[in-house]
Amino acid sequence: MVERYAISLFDSDSLSLLKIISEKDTRVETVFILTRENRRIEEELIVFSRELGIRIEVVPIYDFNNFYEVYLMLEKICETNGFPSWINIASGHGMALSALALHAYFKDAPLILFDKERNEIIRTDVNRLKKIKIYSNRYFEIIALISKKNQTNLELAGHFKISVSSMSRRLKHLELLNIVIRKGMGTVNVPYVYQLTEFGKKLL
Repeated sequence: MVERYAISLFDSDSLSLLKIISEKDTRVETVFILTRENRRIEEELIVFSRELGIRIEVVPIYDFNNFYEVYLMLEKICETNGFPSWINIASGHGMALSALALHAYFKDAPLILFDKERNEIIRTDVNRLKKIKIYSNRYFEIIALISKKNQTNLELAGHFKISVSSMSRRLKHLELLNIVIRKGMGTVNVPYVYQLTEFGKKLL
């Protein structure tokens, strides 16, 4: 079993993958690369990864437009090696990328991509969606209430008749998703006040 590994599609541009595997925070022991059969992985990628001490495992895919073929191959990799450290969705075919994104959701694997325009690696923890899914209707009720007037944790807890700690957990999830921001000191005299972000306002 590989201790730390990642999964990526491969197309003719290997720059994004090179950028990702060279970063300390995303370093893994092995990268499984899904590629079309008989397609040669660029020598640059092989040499570069070898210099970093990273092993490349080529996984042939006959049809990238076949969602089930890609998804089941991902299942096979995870069955043998455990959950991946991250899944690269920077490039590749739409249907295959959809399979990777869905697989990442079920395996709690972060989605990684390299944004060429911003020259930075973007990391998305899809596990956050599972947290907010539990009380989705209640979350939107909180958003609607804050849209009318900025609220403290105590005010929100009183309105929904739940404990302050329970409301704090829900607000923390909303903060993680960049839906609300809090201002204040968190003291008795200057409590945290929650307001919607620009993104949060668009959810109304």
